[in-house]
Amino acid sequence: MRTFKPVILALACATVMQYGCKKQATTETSAEKTDKALLQQNTASGGVQIMSVLFNGDASNGSANVWKDINIEGTGTVTTVNDETGTLTWKFLKPANSHRTEGHGAKNYEAQDGDEIYIGWTSKIYMPTTLKTEAIFQWKSYPTTGSLQNHPLMLRTKSGNLELQHFDDNHVATVPWSTTLAVNTWLKFVIRMKVSRDPAVGYIEFWYNGVKQTLANGSQRLYCRTLDVDYCDPKWGVYGGDSSQATHFVKKIRIGTTYADAAQ
Repeated sequence: MRTFKPVILALACATVMQYGCKKQATTETSAEKTDKALLQQNTASGGVQIMSVLFNGDASNGSANVWKDINIEGTGTVTTVNDETGTLTWKFLKPANSHRTEGHGAKNYEAQDGDEIYIGWTSKIYMPTTLKTEAIFQWKSYPTTGSLQNHPLMLRTKSGNLELQHFDDNHVATVPWSTTLAVNTWLKFVIRMKVSRDPAVGYIEFWYNGVKQTLANGSQRLYCRTLDVDYCDPKWGVYGGDSSQATHFVKKIRIGTTYADAAQ
């Protein structure tokens, strides 16, 4: 009997080791399946991105699925029309003597402190080039009561220019970027944003018609406070410019975690 004890012991060890290996292999396979379920799409660089497109604001999705609210002061309208390519497009009409026609996005999405996001859209603007507006795009603070910035970012028209404004926590505005206003033509915008109440942490980067822009500070990145009060939301349309009619067509609205998601 003593002669067989080492053999029996060796067989027992081998069995335990084999069982352990099989169990580990099963666990690894399960983890791989979980990872595959979470990984949704490849990025252009060949890497993998989780939840890459965070919000799709196409007009074809319907107003109830895009806007949290429609803000109209006056007799403006928010409708949809097909553009020259057949793409269903948002149409924000602000008549003369009206103050605001805006869509408050983004339905079922809210940026969190620490997020890095890209906001992209394509615009065509019909208005007198000299018309001063308060905004055709806002990154707006909510609730307004108690806000320090009210709107950390605004894109507006003034004196024939298109201006990107940033407001600090004293509501003092600076203009990190501007260019000559082009009307009656499609314009493409992408804003990369680090969402933060800390001006040393938050930042913006900006693309215009597919070209990354150098900002007024001489850099392609501006560190600034990009989150105010409880949260901030994007708004598109026309705000201000009461003296004249202004029409703003907007399409391909996206919020994502990569430039490729937003640059439609």
